Amino acid sequence: MKSQPDHNRITLLVVRDAGRPVKQLQISKPLAFALPAAAALSLSSLVTSMHFHASQSISQLEAEAAALSLTNLRMEMKVADKDKDLMQLRTQVSELSEEADNIKDKLKSVNALEQELQSLINKSKGSAAETKESKTGSTASNSTLGLSSRNAVPIPNETSFKATITSQVGGEYIASYQNESLNLVEETKDDFEEIHGMLDEMVESITQTITLAEHANNVQANQQAKKAQAEKARLNAAVLWPTDSRVISSSFGYRTDPFKGLSAFHSGVDIAGNLGDPVYAALDGEVVTSEQMGARGKYVVIKHSNGLETWYMHLQAMNVSAGDMVNKGQKIGLLGNTGRSTGPHLHFQVVKQNKTVDPLDYVKP
Repeated sequence: MKSQPDHNRITLLVVRDAGRPVKQLQISKPLAFALPAAAALSLSSLVTSMHFHASQSISQLEAEAAALSLTNLRMEMKVADKDKDLMQLRTQVSELSEEADNIKDKLKSVNALEQELQSLINKSKGSAAETKESKTGSTASNSTLGLSSRNAVPIPNETSFKATITSQVGGEYIASYQNESLNLVEETKDDFEEIHGMLDEMVESITQTITLAEHANNVQANQQAKKAQAEKARLNAAVLWPTDSRVISSSFGYRTDPFKGLSAFHSGVDIAGNLGDPVYAALDGEVVTSEQMGARGKYVVIKHSNGLETWYMHLQAMNVSAGDMVNKGQKIGLLGNTGRSTGPHLHFQVVKQNKTVDPLDYVKP
């Protein structure tokens, strides 16, 4: 009798490796439907569990990210404050640098004033030396011009005007760094203000000294200018008076001879003076005679281009020789007492066309 198929079971064919027979499994329909459902449920539970764990991880990461963001914000705020302080320090350091440049300029100005003062002192010393040389037998008193010790101000070294800022690392040191740097800047500012005051006092003192020195120098310069103008006027005369002395002890023409007491003709003018006084050439010309002879003593004769001759007698010494070309005002000898003479004087005569003429017609004392 043929068996009836069981509709409550399901046959499963399990295909194994090649060469092995197919295995049949029979399971009930409820079990066949329950297995996929169980598998799906397991997969759903696994996905749910994974999703839960993922959500927790994401929340944890978000919390850590928020904490990091807050930390970063705090660091940015600290950096911003630090940059602000650094900017303030840079500004103050820049101002200090400008102050240093101003002080350097003032030092240069003080140096220039010092050089100007030294120049005036040198001029004063030179003028005093010239005045001393120009006066025979007189003693010139030397005056020293300078700053008093109580007004002396030490000049600071330029290398001390450098502001040094040492950078620090780490958030814990920001407050200390700011305070120390700002205090350093403030102290340096105070130092600069004090140096400014010292320099201003020094410049004022040197300026006053220079003003006094210039006044004294101008007085001496005016005196020298007057002397130079007088000398120039003397040299610009048509015929130069031959000595510094203007005292005429004997005139041109007839007089009583000092040795014989008789009337005699005097061929020139006698100019009294001191032994060794300079004797000058009255005009440009050529020395034709420079010798010593009897009554004339030591004498010089100069021939001039206008036809005149000038004679200089009784000299103590002669500085030129025959054949020399001399200029008006050139020193040709020294006033003396040689020859037929009763005392130190210069016998000065003018010869025109081999005849003696009155020198006062050509030159006045």
